[in-house]
Amino acid sequence: MRTRRLAGNAIVQLALIVAALLAVFPLFWVLLTSFKTNKDAAAPAERAFTFTPTLANYAELFASPVFARAAVTSTVITLAATLIVVIVATLGGYAFARLRVPGRRTLASVMVLVQVIPGVVLIVPLFRMVSSIGAYDNWWPIALILAGLSIPFGTWLMLAFFRGSPIEIEEAAVVDGANRFKLFRYVLIPMVAPGIATVAIFTAIAVWNAFLIPLVLGQTRAQTLTVFAAQFITFQGVNWGPLCAGAVLILAPIVLFVLAMQRPLVKGLTAGSLK
Repeated sequence: MRTRRLAGNAIVQLALIVAALLAVFPLFWVLLTSFKTNKDAAAPAERAFTFTPTLANYAELFASPVFARAAVTSTVITLAATLIVVIVATLGGYAFARLRVPGRRTLASVMVLVQVIPGVVLIVPLFRMVSSIGAYDNWWPIALILAGLSIPFGTWLMLAFFRGSPIEIEEAAVVDGANRFKLFRYVLIPMVAPGIATVAIFTAIAVWNAFLIPLVLGQTRAQTLTVFAAQFITFQGVNWGPLCAGAVLILAPIVLFVLAMQRPLVKGLTAGSLK
């Protein structure tokens, strides 16, 4: 019996190791290619590890003012969209969970329906709307649109956290004289802090990696890093070295952010699953 259990555990661990290697290998390949010249990157697979590492691809990116502007644009859009989503989702989740507003169940269902609409079908209407108000190629409409697309998911997440928080604590705070602002600031926010962190992390990842909407609504002044990296794919060929170096630089900040926020993220996801 014990031998069978050990064999079962070994098979599970082996499957997890294989799955982890399959998930990590593309990232390792991108990192490896970022240190190659285009000639080495285009070499056959048997010569994948026989090359002279170079930092020329990274030096080229750091020397590019377009890359620097795209990095600033991506950062501004991500911070603005994340802030908007956190504020709106927190207030919306509280309203759906606590306020007895007529039609709130219908509105909550509508938010679910919004989530299942493919983003690509919204591209043409969004492009016409943004162009008609003269906001094309500006960072703020991109931030607003990406925030709007993330708000339903964030609101549903916060709704679960508010429903899971004990209402007796809120009632006790009201009895002690707390108004709605103090109740929200000093009682509710600390209780749902893991949920807020989870919403912020998922929103930041989604906005930072967004490609289609920034591609359509921003070309030069509002060009993001993902759109900037796509310029290395041309009809003449793919510049693998700069492309992979750009991918590494795009990936690095969000990986560091997730690692830094790993504890509240796990806490938030675990709390959400228990509730």
